[in-house]
Amino acid sequence: MLITLIRNLLTADDKRLVFVMILAYIPALLIAIVMHELAHGAVAYWNGDDTAKLSGRLTLNPVKHFDPIGFLMLAVIGFGWAKPVPIDPRRFRDYKKGMITVSLAGVICNFLIALVATGLFALYLVATKSAVLTMQAGTAAYYAFSFFEYLLVYIVLINMTLMAFNLIPVYPLDGFRLVETLAKPDNKYVAFNYRYGSFLLLGLIVIFNVLGYISPYLDILGLYMNAIVDMMNAILRGILGA
Repeated sequence: MLITLIRNLLTADDKRLVFVMILAYIPALLIAIVMHELAHGAVAYWNGDDTAKLSGRLTLNPVKHFDPIGFLMLAVIGFGWAKPVPIDPRRFRDYKKGMITVSLAGVICNFLIALVATGLFALYLVATKSAVLTMQAGTAAYYAFSFFEYLLVYIVLINMTLMAFNLIPVYPLDGFRLVETLAKPDNKYVAFNYRYGSFLLLGLIVIFNVLGYISPYLDILGLYMNAIVDMMNAILRGILGA
């Protein structure tokens, strides 16, 4: 997504608007990934594990959560990951409860952020309706209003996308952690993922993106992501009436 915006910057008629979109996309992306990882660490701490805190990961500093490959995936194809927050499940007061709540913390945090951003977007549309109708394109006010509009939209979309991606049950994503917690000991799928999960995840991303160029109906991963995002956005709109 970010790469697409940068490419559009070179060819767009209104380059300033595309630049505003890039300026809005970057903080929206940082909010999503930082809060996702911070939620994992905070819930682990509430469950009795202070590993993330001792590692300096209970912070809003995006540098602490930066993962080069995950960020590259986010920039190029629109979904990826941050550096996983270190946890030590042996310190949880209740192992199973701790693993489930920590695994779900990031995706629930992304959903709540999207919920708040949707509400703010609805209020923004109501509050600025009269001003937008009389605003001239190309003015400073036009780009300022556009920035806040795109910022809120990107916050919703990126958080929904990150949530959907992390629910995939492949190591090292949150969906896998849930499967691992609920599975029986010596589960073959869990063992396979610990050995090959990272390669499997990258392979799925590359393969389905290539297939997507042939036909969008072959991009099963993309179809799944879009379906989850659309479903959750419909839920958000239903909750807020926006």
